[in-house]
Amino acid sequence: MKITKIEAIEIDIPWKEKIREHMDWAAQPHRSWLYKVHTDEGIVGLCENPYDARSKIPELIGRDPLDLLMDDEYWPLQEAFYDAVAQSLKVPIYKLLGKKYRDEVPVCYWVHDFPPDLIAEEASIALDSGFNTIKFKVRPRLDPVEQVKSIAEAASELSIIPDANGTLWVPSRAIKFLRAVEKYNLLCLENPLPHLDINGYLTIRSRVDVPIAEHIGRYGVDPLVAMTTGICDYYIIEEPGVSAVMKVSAIAELACGEQTASGNEGKGYVFRGRPFWIECFGRTGISEAFQIHLAAVLRNAVLPSPLFIHRLREHPLVEDPLEVKDGRVKVPEKPGLGVTLDEKALEKYRVK
Repeated sequence: MKITKIEAIEIDIPWKEKIREHMDWAAQPHRSWLYKVHTDEGIVGLCENPYDARSKIPELIGRDPLDLLMDDEYWPLQEAFYDAVAQSLKVPIYKLLGKKYRDEVPVCYWVHDFPPDLIAEEASIALDSGFNTIKFKVRPRLDPVEQVKSIAEAASELSIIPDANGTLWVPSRAIKFLRAVEKYNLLCLENPLPHLDINGYLTIRSRVDVPIAEHIGRYGVDPLVAMTTGICDYYIIEEPGVSAVMKVSAIAELACGEQTASGNEGKGYVFRGRPFWIECFGRTGISEAFQIHLAAVLRNAVLPSPLFIHRLREHPLVEDPLEVKDGRVKVPEKPGLGVTLDEKALEKYRVK
């Protein structure tokens, strides 16, 4: 199989009207690129990514997508190579990625730094849509204690992930915040301090019992530093490329050895390394489907990943978005991605 043509289509899918003001304040982009990788077998692989990879296209014409699967040099287009090869072999993408550890992948709802009334409304939507967890952005302009309280009052069943992106800044602020909200259903606190404040993270962990989650890898703490210092309970993996994700995932598996235990109707239990969730760059039903396949083959990806950001946009760009039920999404079994591009929506939202 050879690549014969690659279409690069810029798309602009607006955020829903009620949240647009806040997403614009947060400078959250609504433009990205839809790539169609055409092959000489008549197969078209799909990928959606915010990065403009048009300069890479000429060198890819005539290449076999099978040779490109683990090549992160072309990562903005990488998912389309997997889609094309999996369609050719008539298998779901996860079969090209490795052993499937789970049939369903845990996911969470995602919002930005919304006012308490709006974040409460979104929490209710999340619960009604099948989610068990909601993640929101903590920023200095609003009181995160009130945001947590609003979520808990609107949808007490949801577990909550406040994500500060370092904006709590110093340990004393993070500790004060956690003590004010620890009575609520917090799954963890994500990235409270700047990534390199190792002593600050250790201070937080010594003073409160709420789990701490932190990015490791390219966009966070060096994985070896995280592993040797014990700065957090949970890891977050967000890497540009499948090969990079696999490498950091392997480090997470080795973070603190392995322990087995009896039980589970004779199957036993195995605990290895640190649990993590993955995050992705795309924001449509296409990119999110790929991430579900990827999370299915990562042994320690047992925490809910915020992959369904398309729910905040006008359209998911697919005809058949994956369904969330009880906080999980079934791994697609159809060939390729397992979702179908909505061509009418693509025409509507393509940048003219």
